[in-house]
Amino acid sequence: MNMKHNILFVVVLSLFSALATAEASVDDLLRKMKSIQADPVALKAAVAQGQERGRLCFSCHGKDGNSKREYIPNLASQNATYLFSQFEHFADGSRKDYVMSKLAKQITGDERVAIALYFANRDVQPRLERVAASDNGKRIYESTCFVCHGTAGHGNHQYPRIAGQPMEFLVNTLTSFKNNDEDRLNSPMVAVIKNLSEQDLKDVASYVTNMR
Repeated sequence: MNMKHNILFVVVLSLFSALATAEASVDDLLRKMKSIQADPVALKAAVAQGQERGRLCFSCHGKDGNSKREYIPNLASQNATYLFSQFEHFADGSRKDYVMSKLAKQITGDERVAIALYFANRDVQPRLERVAASDNGKRIYESTCFVCHGTAGHGNHQYPRIAGQPMEFLVNTLTSFKNNDEDRLNSPMVAVIKNLSEQDLKDVASYVTNMR
């Protein structure tokens, strides 16, 4: 192996090592989060840190995680692991948003854990602008959506809590899946709702926004 090949080999090996370290770091943080959740004293401290470091989130998502704008999602009561994973996606570029992509890169891994735990431990509040729940929406949810998001819409570490989300946010998100938005193409939601009409999407959104 000549000198050029040696250098190339070292560079490639370094890249793989860096990727492995990054992945391990995420895994370590997730393990740390679970450890904190199991310790009431550590959880209280992490929530306090999350409240302090999460101030940049308050202007859009609300101090208590209930969004101030109908097109922005609640973070209150969201699964902490799911929230943390979304921070990671914004930080690594797999999800894109003008504000969130920049913000995620400015906070450390420990801060992401604390912020996720803070919002996960806030309660979802009813929206000021109430809409009537649709019977058709209930039918669609109970025949399809519950498989991933659960019967109560509370989701899990992989799928988000959608219960109580703002109506406008839900409709916009579902419509982006329906329209094959470029950033949504890899989601299972594309296939799930492909046969639903525009009215169906509004109906299921009206049902979900009333869930608690």
